[in-house]
Amino acid sequence: MSEELSIDTNIYVAKALKVAQDTHGTHGWCHREPKKWALVAQHITQQPCSNDSFRRKHKITKNFYYDVKTELMADPECQMIRNAWAAEISSVMFEGLDIHRTILNKFGDAVETGEIEVDENVMFKSGKSLQALNDIHGKLTGNNIQKHVVEHIVSQEEYESKADELKAKIAKAKAAKEAEVIEID
Repeated sequence: MSEELSIDTNIYVAKALKVAQDTHGTHGWCHREPKKWALVAQHITQQPCSNDSFRRKHKITKNFYYDVKTELMADPECQMIRNAWAAEISSVMFEGLDIHRTILNKFGDAVETGEIEVDENVMFKSGKSLQALNDIHGKLTGNNIQKHVVEHIVSQEEYESKADELKAKIAKAKAAKEAEVIEID
């Protein structure tokens, strides 16, 4: 872990706790359990382990964890810290990819020479490895994100013209209905 990022994260958590205490009443978690709040905030910004194991280890409820997370995710500065952590983690991932390539090359050579017999287990593990790499690629490129953009922009003139058109149709329908009425004496 980068010493600089560790210091930045600690400073951010302290500032975020102060902001939470200033904006929430004394009934908020940030007042009742500030150390626990800061611990959760640090875990959320760093994500050193899964939230389930973290919560179990520190006896933190889901509500507490996700209340803190909601507060932090609303803060733009939190995103900057998470981006810095992501940059550091990505450098480790690139190193891991180089090692993975070396392993794959040796594995491929062993399969070609017959040292490793390909069976269902080997095929399954290979498929899972490719799936994991595909998932990572999708996350890095943003290809796994679905975006739905719906735009229907109507100008004031278009709105007024459509309203006038509908009013005219209604008036015409009323006139036609009145014309159909037959009076009997």
